[in-house]
Amino acid sequence: MLPSFATLATDICILFIIIGTYTSKIIPGTKHLMTETSLLANHCRLITDYIPSVNTAAVGIWLQNGARYESNQQTGYAHFLEHLVFKGTDKHSGKELSTRFEIMGGDVNAETGREQTSFHGLVPSQYASDLLNLLIDMLTQSKFNESEFNLERDVVLQELAMLNDDPEEALEDFCTEQVWHGHSMGRQILGTRDCLGNANLSSFQQYIQHTISADRLCIVAAGNFDQDALRALCEGIDLAAEEPKHISAPIYTRTEAQLHIKAEQKHLAWVMPATSCRHPQMAAFEIANHILAGGYDSRLYQVLREQLGLVYSIDSRNDHYSDTGLWFIRTNTEHDNSQQTIDAVQQTLAELINNGATQQELDFARQHLQSALIIEADDIDARMDKMAQDTLYHGRIISLQEQLGLYDQVTTEDIQSVIKTAWGQASFFSTL
Repeated sequence: MLPSFATLATDICILFIIIGTYTSKIIPGTKHLMTETSLLANHCRLITDYIPSVNTAAVGIWLQNGARYESNQQTGYAHFLEHLVFKGTDKHSGKELSTRFEIMGGDVNAETGREQTSFHGLVPSQYASDLLNLLIDMLTQSKFNESEFNLERDVVLQELAMLNDDPEEALEDFCTEQVWHGHSMGRQILGTRDCLGNANLSSFQQYIQHTISADRLCIVAAGNFDQDALRALCEGIDLAAEEPKHISAPIYTRTEAQLHIKAEQKHLAWVMPATSCRHPQMAAFEIANHILAGGYDSRLYQVLREQLGLVYSIDSRNDHYSDTGLWFIRTNTEHDNSQQTIDAVQQTLAELINNGATQQELDFARQHLQSALIIEADDIDARMDKMAQDTLYHGRIISLQEQLGLYDQVTTEDIQSVIKTAWGQASFFSTL
């Protein structure tokens, strides 16, 4: 008897799931669909997603380094390192690097976070190898004298001073420091004036030597490029193999505090503990976040702006790290409206906890987040970033199908549970 259409469809789906699960594992020299993942002999990780139908390439190097790995005397060093490597190399001056990046006509940038620092760019395909070659040179052959060191330190100090003109960012940094008090994950990524002021050329060169190591590097490329050329460049990296030391997870402390900063409006923030990026409840947190204040149809946006007219905007997001996470809710309003805004937020959360989210809210939020994932899958820059995050946090590439499936598993009971647990530990902060 021939199998039914439903049976055939089920068997095909199961086959695709098995193939996707098998090929997503990181095995040196194997391919994940069009994605090749390798652990090179020099301990560097190389992940490429070859897409011959496009004319551009996104290329980047992720360094497992950030605020988390800084000592008390090194606060801000990871971010300062990001700046200094652009000052020049043994082969190119800082001006020459800038000129070559400009010629490529793309977007070359760098960011420092709490656990990672990235150097990346989006360029026409013919410049992919050139871009990677320059990035490798910057990280492995950086060169700057004392004058350049002091000059760039002044630039970073100016960046730090700009926080006083941005109460929203200043309050978020303040919140993080308070709930993760005493832990390197809670410290200001830009550093402090004292630490940066005490930094000297010799100590920083030693910091770079111990920080930029092969075991910490993840080289990623997505788009159209010469795969053999990129691999040859990565194989030529000669760095010591030195894994970052283990830093225990920060302990969340529930608290309330005010930040003394001048602002036209009163800025409000609620901070709650969230999951790590590896936690099975991460998808539930993301959907709960979207229902609460993640979009125009969210509960808090509808209440605070559309019904009460108390705020211009309100946003909510989850930050997921290797072994911990934080959930932020932020808004700002006129000083006279602050208490009414606080009451409205608390009442909205209470209703969501007591009655739970509706099935329609869950379905809409799930569809939104799944659609965003599908759109990102066609964005070369986003694909590059995702491959880096998957590799560093999961040790494998997570397929789009697997990601979509995680959202499908979330129930209204899951939403109610994660919001109740998180809100029960919420910390509150505001500007004066």
